[in-house]
Amino acid sequence: MSAVETQEGLAAAFPARPRTTGGLWEREVLGRVWRFFTSIRLALILILMIAAAVMAGTLIDQVPASVIANPAAYDSWLQAAHSKYGVWAGVFDFTQLFNVFHSLWFRILIGLLTANIIVCSVNRWKGIWKTVFHTRTRMGDAFFQHARFNAAMTAQMPVSTAAERVHKALSHARYRVATQADDSSVAIFADRNRFSRFGTFLSHLSIVMILAGTVIGGIWGFSDDSFIVSEGAIQDVGHGTGLSVGLSHFTDEYYLQGPPKDYSSELVIYDKGVEVKSGTVHVNSPLSYKGISFHQAFFGQTAVMEVKDANGASIFSAGVPLAWQSLNGGRPIGSFTLPAKNETVYVTGPASGQTDPTIPAGEMQVEVYQSGGTLVSSGNVTQGVAKDLAGLNFTFVRESRFTGLKVVKDPGVNLIWIAAILMVIGLAMLFYFPTKRIWAICRQRPDGTADVRLATTAERDLSQTKEFENMRERVKLALGISGEGDDRKEGGAHV
Repeated sequence: MSAVETQEGLAAAFPARPRTTGGLWEREVLGRVWRFFTSIRLALILILMIAAAVMAGTLIDQVPASVIANPAAYDSWLQAAHSKYGVWAGVFDFTQLFNVFHSLWFRILIGLLTANIIVCSVNRWKGIWKTVFHTRTRMGDAFFQHARFNAAMTAQMPVSTAAERVHKALSHARYRVATQADDSSVAIFADRNRFSRFGTFLSHLSIVMILAGTVIGGIWGFSDDSFIVSEGAIQDVGHGTGLSVGLSHFTDEYYLQGPPKDYSSELVIYDKGVEVKSGTVHVNSPLSYKGISFHQAFFGQTAVMEVKDANGASIFSAGVPLAWQSLNGGRPIGSFTLPAKNETVYVTGPASGQTDPTIPAGEMQVEVYQSGGTLVSSGNVTQGVAKDLAGLNFTFVRESRFTGLKVVKDPGVNLIWIAAILMVIGLAMLFYFPTKRIWAICRQRPDGTADVRLATTAERDLSQTKEFENMRERVKLALGISGEGDDRKEGGAHV
């Protein structure tokens, strides 16, 4: 047998399976993806994961935005974190738990939850639209027998009269009523607050907008909780804003008993070196410019230092904010760099509220370190008295103040405010104005009287029992039925 004949025989014995067309395969994949995102279980898992991430971001120290932008400052911050968290600091750094709300994985979780909400909303849209605008007027006998809330009664009048009275009773209760008649019966459907069902979509839309606002704020916004400016100094805001802030004066006021009354900062904002705005910032009263807000957060002591080289030329003259606390003694600490010397200088002030034997009042302790962290020289510098350290001349000129600001730019905040309003409206529609629906059927009995049945579906509404009882009594009163003897209990959980 030839090779060709062999191949033909195999082909006949094992016919080739038809290939799935590209369109069918694509629809199958899209269908699976769609079903995946309509899962309530997925939404629950994502919400729990986001809640855990938010809790981690709340309990674990978050690195300031200004520190992240400076690799050297971040290394210093991370070293301080190691002293607090130990070996876990490396794990938190690797998993971005020190920067949860700006991490890639947190944004992915937000994106997945947003997609889940959108898909679920789209998936439910057709059903709710049909329920609101195209509800069935006539229901079958099984519905009236087995509905959770149902009632049956006999009216001593013709069917047309009974149907008209049921119609009026429901209308007077502010129900929208529709009827459908045939030769032997009249079907009635009544509803109230039918548009409240769209409150679900408003709530879902608000959640999507909140998530979108959070992502927008995370990508195009920033928050710096430790922006410090000394009196008389100007500090760049950074983050590509081209802004800088100067502190003209800082004021703190106290009650007679001692607690702080108020503290405020007189700020001047510069845009590319040009003064554009000025104002006084108080607690809970920020100053804003181009969507960037400056909030009063904290304040402290500044040591104005002057450094001269061996030739008497000034290489540094500015206030050094003592914004940090030493681990032992609780002394205020600040630092500045001398790029020309490749050295970092730490300035430590005396402990507040007590007599400090190491650093007396009116002095500052100065420590000079090389770039590798080696201590070169240290000593106390008395105010107004120059002292030579590490081949340089240090002078503690005077004490001053600094202000600590929280600088925030959040382009998504307006979207979040709109979302909050939509959520309140949506929840109010769902819980304060729930949809009410009642069906009725009026049939002619052989003796000329009318058989009237009422029923409603089991909605998630705690007031539904009372509402159905009230409507049943209204209909009975309209039909001239008194007492319970004429109210026949047939099937279902009659109320």
